Amino acid sequence: MSRFKLANLIAYGFVSLFSIYVLMPIIVMVLTTFKSKREIFLEPLGLPSQFSLSSFEKALSVGLGSFMLNSLIVSFFAVFLIVTISGMAAYVLSRIDFKFNKFVYLLIVAGFAIPPAAVLVPLYTMVSNLNLLNSLFGVIMPLTAFGIPFTVILFYAFFLDFPKEVEEAATIDGCTKLQIFFRIIVPLSGPVIASAAIFQTVWIWNEFLLALIMLTSDDFKTLPIGLLKLRGEWTSDWGAIMAGLTIAVIPVLIVFLLFQKYFVRSLAGLGK
Repeated sequence: MSRFKLANLIAYGFVSLFSIYVLMPIIVMVLTTFKSKREIFLEPLGLPSQFSLSSFEKALSVGLGSFMLNSLIVSFFAVFLIVTISGMAAYVLSRIDFKFNKFVYLLIVAGFAIPPAAVLVPLYTMVSNLNLLNSLFGVIMPLTAFGIPFTVILFYAFFLDFPKEVEEAATIDGCTKLQIFFRIIVPLSGPVIASAAIFQTVWIWNEFLLALIMLTSDDFKTLPIGLLKLRGEWTSDWGAIMAGLTIAVIPVLIVFLLFQKYFVRSLAGLGK
């Protein structure tokens, strides 16, 4: 066996083991949703004796559908604002040379280093003073602010490598800066837009702490907070909890499957 084939065999083996390590908890989670309470504790890694949808019925009975709708609304508007604002800001910073250009970019990068928990108290006070507690808007705006720094970094790096000759040709044809951005830059930025959207969707969809503090009414709770209703005071129905988690994973999985081609191209550097 050649050294090259041996290296490939070791690489494939490592990837296979890592895949099993990552997928095993997900497989166990899905199988647990179909098990009885007895099977969950006696045969945690075994297959269910019979497939039952009772756990899904219990999960949906606590209003999981309403919580999911709230999460969809928060995720859609927050991601849209993050991608739109970050893309325009990064384009200006990478193309227009003004006096405090680098300083503004460093301020944005510094914002990426501040964890949300560090400013939770003043943030809660500000949202409370604006009468935005128990409203989806009161969660969307802070999430947008926290998501912008990382997304600006992604777009800024992409625009620095974007060929300026394309923009110069558009300028000669009479396009304004806005027309160049929306008609040329945006359509050609699909990979980085998809990457930013996936990263931010996963983070916002799973965000727990901010929503826990800002949303106390069941009418506005997001899915991660709503899943707490499946936890009992003395005991928990693990089948229903796993059913709720399975439902929570599906939208994120759909988003990734829809944009995976652009996501992989962006990571591989082929979308430049």
